[in-house]
Amino acid sequence: MRFLLILFILALSFGCSMTKKMAPKLNVPPKPILSKEVYQLSYGTELDSARIKSVQLPAHPIQKNNTVRIVDNKVAMTDTLRAHLVYTLKQQGLKVVSKSSADYVLNVHQLDLTFGPNNTYILNKPKTSHTLYELVTQKAPSYQCSNIIASVSMRLTHVASSDVVWFAKSSIDSASFQGIPLQFSYTKEEKIANEHDIISFIVEQNTEQARIARTKVPVEIPKYQIEHTISEPQKTAGACSETEVSALSSAMHQTLSTILIDKINVL
Repeated sequence: MRFLLILFILALSFGCSMTKKMAPKLNVPPKPILSKEVYQLSYGTELDSARIKSVQLPAHPIQKNNTVRIVDNKVAMTDTLRAHLVYTLKQQGLKVVSKSSADYVLNVHQLDLTFGPNNTYILNKPKTSHTLYELVTQKAPSYQCSNIIASVSMRLTHVASSDVVWFAKSSIDSASFQGIPLQFSYTKEEKIANEHDIISFIVEQNTEQARIARTKVPVEIPKYQIEHTISEPQKTAGACSETEVSALSSAMHQTLSTILIDKINVL
């Protein structure tokens, strides 16, 4: 019995001596606080007011509550624009009717949209200069944007005499219609370049074999490497592409129509 006890103690001692010492597991180091900044840059272009020509003849004074019939068979008039014309004429104190016995006929004989030469937008210098502005100055000092020109012309005819009592025309380009600069936002932020490498290193160093080796040869966890990145520009305001500019056409015609009808002198 005493022999068995001695044998057990020897076996236990031998087992303990065979157990290798291991270094503690490594932990993923805390990440540094990363900065993120958003910059706004704008591009401007030369703007013009709407070109307007309006002539009213005094032969037949136009009075409130006179009736007007709209004739638009020579143009592609949308229901939206027609409704807008009706509203604008009513604001002038005129009544819009569909019957041929109206006091006046409003002929809409031009609703044009044509693409003109591109507009050049130049980078505006910010109030406070920064490194990103200097970088963009080198890479994108200007933008070429599509340019659409909208034109509207109409005339008002006195039905009883067939006399033209008012005629007008107006046009404007898409850049001037918007009246705002192109605006872009850039995001400049810090990112950890070697995060995957550090995690792989820790996983590798936490294996049993590596932990045993580290008892004799300690290792140092690599430091986080920070890199600076700048995002691609994100447009936040202003129409530039052909599709974006074309989408303005309806609003441009409505605005020009309002400008012209407001020129009619109603007593």
